[in-house]
Amino acid sequence: MEAAVTRFTNCQVLRNGRVERGEVWVRDGRIIDPQAFFYSEKRVADKVIDCRGLVVSPGFIDTQINGGFGVDFSSMDDRDVRKDVKTVARRLLKHGVTSFCPTVVSSSEAYYRKVLHEVKRSAGGLESGAAVLGL
Repeated sequence: MEAAVTRFTNCQVLRNGRVERGEVWVRDGRIIDPQAFFYSEKRVADKVIDCRGLVVSPGFIDTQINGGFGVDFSSMDDRDVRKDVKTVARRLLKHGVTSFCPTVVSSSEAYYRKVLHEVKRSAGGLESGAAVLGL
């Protein structure tokens, strides 16, 4: 069975260095060429979403984030590191960040050992939030 194709219409997209009205077609989380899709598969999108003029763009990747939303990854001595990373991951997704690297500023050797064992790579999603790419 072919993966579902979603067509985002009536949206603002970046093309050729300009933001312009357009549409975006997506399959398996990747942007596809709608003309090539139509002519090769002889079908239309499975789902159409009217963006009502909103901007559609790929997700942001934050390669250095020291915390956020009340969490500081460098001062969690008595906190649940995994829980706090998950909290930040869920909140980041709402701001367009789809993956990130939690970072720890200068800390004790013992703290680094604790954090390195607690923070693991994880896939992102609607429930889990932004993907964790590593520490």
